[in-house]
Amino acid sequence: DEADSDELVLIQGIIDAWFEDENGAVLVDYKTDRIREGEEDILIRRYRAQMESYQQALEKITGKCVKESYIYSVTLQKTIPVHV
Repeated sequence: DEADSDELVLIQGIIDAWFEDENGAVLVDYKTDRIREGEEDILIRRYRAQMESYQQALEKITGKCVKESYIYSVTLQKTIPVHV
C-alpha cells in the first residue's frame, strides 16, 4: 500500500504457528534475537511489518479474521503481543 510503483512485489516467509479458537485465528512467530527483559519493544518494532504481512496472508488464505498476533521470544521465554 505504501509503494510508489505499480510493480508486483513478492514477499517470502513462513508462519511459525497459528491456531483457531471460537473468536478467530491467532498468529505466533518465534524469534531468537538476544534481547534483555524490558526490551520487548525492539522485537515489536523490528518485526511488526512482517507480522502484518503474515496476518494479511493468513486472512486471505483461510478467510478467517486474525484476532491476535504474538511474537514468542525464545531468549526471554515469553509471549509478546503485537498490535497490527
